[in-house]
Amino acid sequence: MRNDETNLVRFIGDVHGKFGRYKTILKEATAQGIPTIQVGDMGIGFFSPHGIPFENPPYDHMVEGSHRFIRGNHDNPAVCRRHSQYIPDLHLENNVMFVGGALSIDRAFRNVNESWWEDEELSVNELNDAYDLYAQVKPRVMITHEFPEVITDHMFNKGKIDDPSRTRQAFQSMWEQHKPEMWLAGHWHQHRDINIMGTRFICLAELQIADIDLETLEVAYLQ
Repeated sequence: MRNDETNLVRFIGDVHGKFGRYKTILKEATAQGIPTIQVGDMGIGFFSPHGIPFENPPYDHMVEGSHRFIRGNHDNPAVCRRHSQYIPDLHLENNVMFVGGALSIDRAFRNVNESWWEDEELSVNELNDAYDLYAQVKPRVMITHEFPEVITDHMFNKGKIDDPSRTRQAFQSMWEQHKPEMWLAGHWHQHRDINIMGTRFICLAELQIADIDLETLEVAYLQ
């Protein structure tokens, strides 16, 4: 997750299948020797409303520069798990914990196994495992696609959360148990950067870029 000289990682917001722009971001990061992590809704294995599959992300560029991703709710979980650059749920690395997935509130208007998947959120048992691991290791940084319940309420005035999400509820319990220094996610398509009870919550907008030093937790927004 780090290059040879620094703890700097370039984080990228939701891509939604816009792989031309994503490829450009990767090429620039590779030239600078900066690894990247994309925070879900890459669009992997996703079909458009017209039944047309999205193109594949630029695999060669991802491998060349150590560019990885977590899954969102607009990614096929099975396809993600087969991708070499995928960061699995509950992965721990250098005091950072990763958990993907979220709830699609518009799932009734999507096609199952094309633009919506029944396992888009972790199961209750998997989220219980996430809670247990989180409570044990007390990560300094959380990288997820979604936020805790009260945080989405505070930052986005409810919006999507009229439809209950077990992911948000589990994250809420986790945050109440331990407050990491930073929690970074996407999903909401709006930029936010706010400190709540000692945790700096950052939401990246679509294709927004943030360089974060994972040692000092200094943040620089590139766009």
